[in-house]
Amino acid sequence: MTVSTPVETVLGYLADFGHSEVWDPGTRSCTRSDDGGPVELGSTWHHVSVFNGRETELTYTLVDRSDAGLVFVGESPTVTATTDIRVEPAEDGSIVTYRAELRFKGLLKLAAPFLRREFERLGDEVERTMPQVLERL
Repeated sequence: MTVSTPVETVLGYLADFGHSEVWDPGTRSCTRSDDGGPVELGSTWHHVSVFNGRETELTYTLVDRSDAGLVFVGESPTVTATTDIRVEPAEDGSIVTYRAELRFKGLLKLAAPFLRREFERLGDEVERTMPQVLERL
């Protein structure tokens, strides 16, 4: 996704995973679950989303932060979710690459192929909403 917003602004905004309530249509709520303060490696969020008609709760942790991007890992008893956001300079702003990966646990692994279409649909929605949000920063 290409936006006119500068890299530093995009990274600063997206580093607070609580903002996923705004740019991720699948997110119902996302609140800091640690002691607050500056967002840094190890910061955590309680994330509630709706996936395939069911509400899912994960604890997301910021595990990597650099000038090039952010990586968050969400954990629950049934899934591990990794969100990798890369941001690079463009001529008039930034290029944002958003990748999300779900790894199901236990018997839910067997359902993974059947859930792919829903997961891709959510990704398409993020691709529509995130640039609009980033453009308003």
